[in-house]
Amino acid sequence: MDLNKFDTVASLTTEKVVWSIRVRAQTVWKGINRTTNEFRGFNIIFMDEQNCRIHAFITEKLCPAFSKELKEGNIYILSNFKVHDYKGDEPNRAVRNQKHIYFDNQTNFKRITEDVPLMKEYTFDLFGLNDVPKFLNDNRFLIDVIGTVSKNEAISVISTEDTSKSRLKFKLEDGRNMVMVTFFNEFGQSFEKALKAIEAENVVVVIASAKVNKYEATGEIYLTNYPATRFYLTPRHYSVELLHQSAKCLQAEEETDSTLYTIKEIKNFTKDYIERNVLCHVTVKKVEEECNWYDNFHIECDKEVNIIDGRYRCSHCKRNLPYPDKRFRICTVCTDKTGVLPIILPDEEIQRLTGKDVYELENENREAGDEKRFPPILKEFENKQYLITLMPSKDNIEKKCSVYKAKMLSDPVEMLGSHNPQEQLTTEFEEVTENTEADSTKNLLSYSSPPTSKSTTRTRGRKTKAPVKYEVQDCEPISKLKKS
Repeated sequence: MDLNKFDTVASLTTEKVVWSIRVRAQTVWKGINRTTNEFRGFNIIFMDEQNCRIHAFITEKLCPAFSKELKEGNIYILSNFKVHDYKGDEPNRAVRNQKHIYFDNQTNFKRITEDVPLMKEYTFDLFGLNDVPKFLNDNRFLIDVIGTVSKNEAISVISTEDTSKSRLKFKLEDGRNMVMVTFFNEFGQSFEKALKAIEAENVVVVIASAKVNKYEATGEIYLTNYPATRFYLTPRHYSVELLHQSAKCLQAEEETDSTLYTIKEIKNFTKDYIERNVLCHVTVKKVEEECNWYDNFHIECDKEVNIIDGRYRCSHCKRNLPYPDKRFRICTVCTDKTGVLPIILPDEEIQRLTGKDVYELENENREAGDEKRFPPILKEFENKQYLITLMPSKDNIEKKCSVYKAKMLSDPVEMLGSHNPQEQLTTEFEEVTENTEADSTKNLLSYSSPPTSKSTTRTRGRKTKAPVKYEVQDCEPISKLKKS
């Protein structure tokens, strides 16, 4: 089936209704009036093959025409629907998209049962646990997070006043930050049951569309379930691997020599420095515009994808891919007083520092009418100083390969310092950091590595060190909340 036959979620506008999109119903839940308990209709999170997400709503009057076919996880062709802009004050949105879909009497909704396209099971908009407090005073959005849970600490408590009510309370951690989570009633019970079925003591969990709240007694911030909330235990998703890598990086940081090496010293490293974390303080003099600013990757193999005979093909597993993942690959020329060093900046850190991923920048280029231009935001790395963690490879040391790959970056030196987290919250959740002076090595070494950060409506995620993009295969959602 020709991909060009369908519109993309990112291309939807309010100007017309003649649209045709191919999407998966990632999440489906009932809209219930909390005061009257009245059924208002069905809410759906749709995602397309570009991992872009959008919220859709079917009013109660139209539900009979669509409810029979509507099921979480199925893939559909959806056409002839209305697209509306959010007014800006709608609370508890499960998707950070400025538009949403409305079904009407002309809407066509057909499930795909033959020639089913290869589409990811779900995608997330992951934020780091240290970003959770920012959502407390801005209730427009729910939040997606990832972390680990200890089975021994997650124990449900039944209410003594009403045995039909219960709550499950536990800690969610990412290696650097921790947030409390409380799941209520049936949702908490299903989570506890699923958790006990896993042998591992510490379990990785993605909590999608969680509500940020605060305990009245202690003032402590916590996450809780909402009608749109779903959880995914140990999903086959690369965010899980990134979380593990983050834990390894945290351990490596503790083992990293705090010595600041010069470029001249790095170029003269011996075999003792192969795959050893080293720190250098450099200025990014140039971001190479002639080089590709992103690479195509196959998520399952975590290998680069090449275009062969007009199709994306993974050289590792020899499979053709309909749509690969895209990751930043920015080539820079860095300097200090002792020399010049070409350094490739990593995808996770670029996402963290820019608050955007490759797909968002591509979409900005399309809107600007120049899809081939080099994204201006990537040029903003120039003429700024960073504390960079390198891990010299065998080729760097033995074959004298002059191009090094960075593992982590500090914030730009002029952006280091204390700040009020609430001042970072803007309409689009972009980070705003005050400029401060950082004169000493101590300040340079005290930067905080990221968790996950801002992504698109696709929501790829943010990770414990940076925004993390997410994609999962062959994994069914473990829980489905029926009604709060």
